[in-house]
Amino acid sequence: MKITIRGKPNYWRFTVYSWLLEVKDILSQEIGEDVEVEVLDGESDLPELYINEHLIGSGVPGEEGYLIEVIKKAVAILGLRSSRQE
Repeated sequence: MKITIRGKPNYWRFTVYSWLLEVKDILSQEIGEDVEVEVLDGESDLPELYINEHLIGSGVPGEEGYLIEVIKKAVAILGLRSSRQE
């Protein structure tokens, strides 16, 4: 699964990127597949979060735990897994 943060290179994009790096292993375990994190420049002042090229939200969650929950919910509701499910 590829998680991309897109936006202008600013404090908020860096914050979300840093949080994702911190929780990457937890996300992999919770979702059941490897997680790849990338950062791309974009037009928005607020970071936009993509999973496998699907926009799932923009802005900055209150903390890392909320970021995990946003990603898990998007994967569950939208079926954004990249590998086969067992």
